[in-house]
Amino acid sequence: MKILQSSQFGLKKYNKQQGMVVLALSIILLLLITSVSLYLARTLMFEQKLTNNGIRAKQAFEAAEAGYAVAQEYFIKGIEDNTAEGKYQIFASIADGDDDSFRGTLSDSSFAVTLTEIDVDGLIAIGISSTGTSADGTASKIIASDVVALNPIPNTPDNPISTKGAFTIGGSVTVHNSEGHSTIWSGGNVDVGSNNATKTLIADPNGANYPACMDIPGECSTIESSNRDMAGLDIVEHDSDLANLTSDEMFANFFGMTPAAYKDTMATRIIDPANPGQASGDCGNSWSGCADMALNEVIWYEGNVDETGSSIGCATKVTGNNVCSQTNQYPSIVIINGDATFSGTPHFYGILFVIGNLNGTGNMTLHGAMVTAAEANTGNGSLDIYYNSRLLENLETIGPRAISSGSWKDF
Repeated sequence: MKILQSSQFGLKKYNKQQGMVVLALSIILLLLITSVSLYLARTLMFEQKLTNNGIRAKQAFEAAEAGYAVAQEYFIKGIEDNTAEGKYQIFASIADGDDDSFRGTLSDSSFAVTLTEIDVDGLIAIGISSTGTSADGTASKIIASDVVALNPIPNTPDNPISTKGAFTIGGSVTVHNSEGHSTIWSGGNVDVGSNNATKTLIADPNGANYPACMDIPGECSTIESSNRDMAGLDIVEHDSDLANLTSDEMFANFFGMTPAAYKDTMATRIIDPANPGQASGDCGNSWSGCADMALNEVIWYEGNVDETGSSIGCATKVTGNNVCSQTNQYPSIVIINGDATFSGTPHFYGILFVIGNLNGTGNMTLHGAMVTAAEANTGNGSLDIYYNSRLLENLETIGPRAISSGSWKDF
């Protein structure tokens, strides 16, 4: 009996030792499950942080894009240089105390845009930098690029007057070209008329500082070359190469593309009274609203023009025999897809290109160059034209803006 009890007590002791192993295994499994749970929780938190950071980065990027888009919108509408302050007034409608920067919001995010003028070898560009910030202010993104003006006149005229057809002087005409020895280039006949006041003036070969003076507009003294009694070598007429061109070909000779393509890509203001839906700009779709007093614009007028007195390319209204001061000159390109008749005392600074016929009954003054793809007739009025290469060169920077190649940055 004692031995049996001993065996029973020993068996019971053995069973207790077996429960300890189960307990140890359970603890180990519990530790493993806890470790895995902690690891998964850490992974989920890390992924959530990545997701939140991605959302913040996207908010900042979209805000930066919004600011950049606003800047582009103003560039499409055109920029006006405020010479008094030396800043571009494209953000003048946003009152933030600074003419060349502004801040805005996109939903809960924000953006700040700044402009910087860049002059590289005479090529003027505007640097746009837009910084977007996320809603909580912890993420930011910068979009930057340089914007340059497309050249709207790749082949500038070399003489004051160019006509595909005949050029007829009914009243009086004075053509000044102190920068060369050609004044009128025509594919047809040039009739200088019988008015005593009609004459052409070219650079005087015997003048002081000749020929170096021809590089500076108005620097050379001039000498009379043609008048009602004599047509000098400065007048080129019956040029078959010019006469055989179509109006589209003559247009492309100066502007580098067809009239339709130019209208779509280069015109900064389109005036089309017959089709208001085709007009552009906020100037009222009229000659008086969009062309008169226009500064640094590429103006396309669709249809015939019959206007009395205009002042284009000068910051102040020019009337009578007055002249716009150089500091107020902002030349424009005016293209009329039709016939043009001008009366009164219109003043142009830049290039006037008439695809149809040009007729004058008033006293027109033009500084720059005039081109017609048909015929020109001054009627009983007068025309005073001054060739000015400086104004023509300034026209190279007034075209629509585009991003400069290789300047885009996203960081």
